[in-house]
Amino acid sequence: MAMPVLVPRYSAEEIRHFPDDRLRYEVIRGQLFMTPAPGTWHQRAVRELQRVLQDYLELHALGEAIAAPYEVLFAEDTAVQPDLIVIQNDRAQQLDDERFNGPPSLAVEVISYSSKRTDRLEKRALYQEEGIPEYWIVDPGERRVERWTPSAREPVVLADRLHWGGAPGVEPLEIDLVRLFEKVQAEPRGTP
Repeated sequence: MAMPVLVPRYSAEEIRHFPDDRLRYEVIRGQLFMTPAPGTWHQRAVRELQRVLQDYLELHALGEAIAAPYEVLFAEDTAVQPDLIVIQNDRAQQLDDERFNGPPSLAVEVISYSSKRTDRLEKRALYQEEGIPEYWIVDPGERRVERWTPSAREPVVLADRLHWGGAPGVEPLEIDLVRLFEKVQAEPRGTP
């Protein structure tokens, strides 16, 4: 008779006490996920997207964009740190001094070599199950964005322009993805 393999289960509270060792610790339905510190393209993409989203949200008084590291808590055994979240005013009551509780208005993950599987499988399934209205998987290497909604079976893949409707009656945000990825992949300053 085969013996069952016991896999440790973690809680959000447990991972909050893990060491600060440049790894991002997340837990989804009790399963632990660790991601090493991201690279340059990743960080540039997060910076540029946060900038454009925050400018749009402030211009229309719709809410705010917060970048990782920042916890989004769904349940005692499920806490993640999306690269970027948007919290619109109608969800502001879910925000406290330490974390965001429940699904944000938008979650964004910028994939890197070490996060591709988690971002496309486990996190996508979680974000869809939790009813996040939109989830963007940003792939700087492929220069594209996969847009997921809760009921989607396949993503809408965008490489030219991305439109995001912040609120009814407000002109949607338009992101020029070609320009965004040019900035992300630009040579470092000082390079001949």
